[in-house]
Order: sequence, then structure tokens, then C-alpha cells
Amino acid sequence: MPKVPDPIDAHVAQRLKLQREMAGFTQDRLGHAVGVSFQMIQKYENATCRVGASRLMKIAKVLNVPVSWFFEGFGNNYIAVAGSQPILEQSKASIDDSLFGKKETLDLLKAYYALPEALRKHVLAMVQSMEAQPATGAGGAAASGTPKA
Repeated sequence: MPKVPDPIDAHVAQRLKLQREMAGFTQDRLGHAVGVSFQMIQKYENATCRVGASRLMKIAKVLNVPVSWFFEGFGNNYIAVAGSQPILEQSKASIDDSLFGKKETLDLLKAYYALPEALRKHVLAMVQSMEAQPATGAGGAAASGTPKA
């Protein structure tokens, strides 16, 4: 039976792959920069192997992000319960992990971070305001296909 990775390790793995791709690095190039094979980077990204603290520091430096970046988004979802193993608290608002594996998501993130910071703030505010509005199609119907009342 395959071993299930710890949720934190899986999160770090996902963030590692995302940042490597956003920075335009191949697994081989990143591996060479931090002194491991591309296969090892692949194992880190698949959460097959854990990334040690010193290796994560090297990876963060090469990818030009703080080490804390790899843990962002995990939040306080990891709750230690006295006398038991830590558990992951499920959030209703959590994002489907498969979104980060899509090319569209990566393209959107690259385009967003290519914008100047001041403009990014405006884009984010615009998207957040759109999120609060019900989506409508060309005929004025809501995105779900039900007409407006």
C-alpha cells in the first residue's frame, strides 16, 4: 500500500512545482542549481520524498522566494490534537488542488505577476468585486443557466 504524504509535505511539493514553473526552471536546471538530480526534484514535487530544511533553503534562494512562501496558503489548517497525530482541518473555501496543475492557472499567475504591483492591486480589487456579482451570460441569464428573476 503506497504511503500517503503528510499534508504539509504535499503542500510544499505543490508550491515547489508552481514556483519552479513560474520562474521558468526545468527540473534539471533547478536540480543542478541545488546539487541534486532532476529525478530528486521530481520526487520532491510529487511528495514522494520530503524536502529537507537545508535543501528547501537552497531551493528558495535559487527561485528567489522566502522559505515561508512554500508554506503560504496552508494557514492554520494543520491543528495539533493533544495525544494524537496532527490532523488537517478541511475548509469549505479551499481551492481544488487540481487547479494548480492546469496550464491556464500558471499562465494567469505569470501574467498577473508580470504586472507592476500598483496595477496588480487594481486587478485584484476588480476580480474580487466581480466575484461578489452573479455571473451573467450574453442573454442576461445567470451562469447556472437559470434566468434572472
